[in-house]
Amino acid sequence: MQIAILILNQLLQFLLMMLMGYGIVKAGILKSEDSRVLSSIAVYLVTPCVIISAFQIDFNAQTMNGLLLAFAAAIISQLAFLLLISTVGKRRQWSEVEKASIMYSNAANMIIPIVLSVLGEEWVLYTSAYIAVQIVTLWTHCRSMLCGDKGFHWKKILGNINMISIFVAVLLFLSGIRLPALITGTFSSLRALMAPLGMFVLGMLMAKFKLKQVFCNVRIYKIAFVRLLFCPLMMLCILKLSGAASLFPNADTILFISFLATCTSPAVNITQMAQLYGRDAEYASAINLVSITLCVVTIPLMAGLYWYVIG
Repeated sequence: MQIAILILNQLLQFLLMMLMGYGIVKAGILKSEDSRVLSSIAVYLVTPCVIISAFQIDFNAQTMNGLLLAFAAAIISQLAFLLLISTVGKRRQWSEVEKASIMYSNAANMIIPIVLSVLGEEWVLYTSAYIAVQIVTLWTHCRSMLCGDKGFHWKKILGNINMISIFVAVLLFLSGIRLPALITGTFSSLRALMAPLGMFVLGMLMAKFKLKQVFCNVRIYKIAFVRLLFCPLMMLCILKLSGAASLFPNADTILFISFLATCTSPAVNITQMAQLYGRDAEYASAINLVSITLCVVTIPLMAGLYWYVIG
C-alpha cells in the first residue's frame, strides 16, 4: 500500500506538469506544435542517456537472472495482448487505432520516471527489457496493422535510438566497461528531465482539443478500461499462476516493474504512426489523453492489487 501511495503522489506530480504544459499553450506563449521540440529532446537525448546510465552497474548472476526474467515477462505480456486484440477485438469490432492503443503501453515515458522515484536508479535497467520487446513489436506488428504492409522492418527496429542505447548499455554492462564519472554524472542529471518533458508535451497537445467533446466520448472510456484495467489484470493472473515471483530474491520487484509497464496509457508512438499512415491520429491522441488522466487512479490501484495478490 505504501508503494501505491508513492506512485499516486508521483502521478499527481505528472498531472500538474501536464497542466503546466496545457497552460503555457493556452496563455499563447507557445503553440501545441512546439511540443515536437521537447518530444525530440526526450526521445533522442534524455531516454538513451537514462538507459545507458542504468546499466552502469557491476555484472553478476543475480542481475542477469533479473534481466532474463524481465525479458520473459515482457514477451509473455505482448503475446497475451496480441491474443486479446486478435480475438476479442474482432468480436468487438475495434478499429486498428483502438487495437494498437490497447496493446501498446507508454512504458518508456511513464515507467522509467516512476521507477526512478519510487524504487531507485538501480531498478531502471529492468524497464529496458519491456521497452526493447515493445520496440520490436511496434515496428513489426503495429506498423503492419496500421499501414497494411506486412513484414519485418529491421532497419527501423535496429535503428531506433532507444534500441541502440539498449544495445550499447548491455555491451558496456557485459564487458564491464565503466564510463568516466563526468559522463555518468551528466547522464544521471538528465534523468530528472524525463518526466517533465513527457508531461509538458502531453499538456501542450491537450491544449488543441475540445476537452468536453473528448471526455464525453463513451467509446474512449471503454478502450481506456481495457488498456488500464483489463490488460493489467490479465497480466497479473499470468504472473500469479506462473509462480515466477518466488524464483529468486527480488523477483517479485522485477516482475512488479514489468507489471507496471502494462498499466500505463497507450504508447505515444501510436499517435505518431496513426498520423503517418492516415489512421485517425486525433482519435489516437484523444484515447491517450483520457487514459493518462485516468492513470492517476488506475496505476496506484493496480500497484496495490499486485502486492496484495503476489506479496
